[in-house]
Amino acid sequence: MTQMSFDPSAAFDNLRNAWAPALRAQKEALQAIENFGRLQIALGNDYMDWTIAQAKAGFAAATPHDLAAAQSALATQFGQRFNARLQEFIKLATDAQAALNRSLAEATAQAGNYPKS
Repeated sequence: MTQMSFDPSAAFDNLRNAWAPALRAQKEALQAIENFGRLQIALGNDYMDWTIAQAKAGFAAATPHDLAAAQSALATQFGQRFNARLQEFIKLATDAQAALNRSLAEATAQAGNYPKS
């Protein structure tokens, strides 16, 4: 009768290799969530700055014409900032999609390397 020995390090290595693609995908997903959260915070800060500037312009304006001019300038500045944040969002979404595609491609390639029973 043959004696089989159990090698725990080999078992853990196989387990680690089997779960590696899922762990990489999870890491990429968490990084994307963090990046999107940071972008939302930055956008909220931009909106808060714009709101404060609008209030200051309202108190500083002597005539309705001055107020309209100040509000128009502030809206243009906010629009430019918002457009820049939108470009950042598009870049983050594209990078997250590319990372997910890479993780899936690696997992698929690695799945073909396992021995068939």
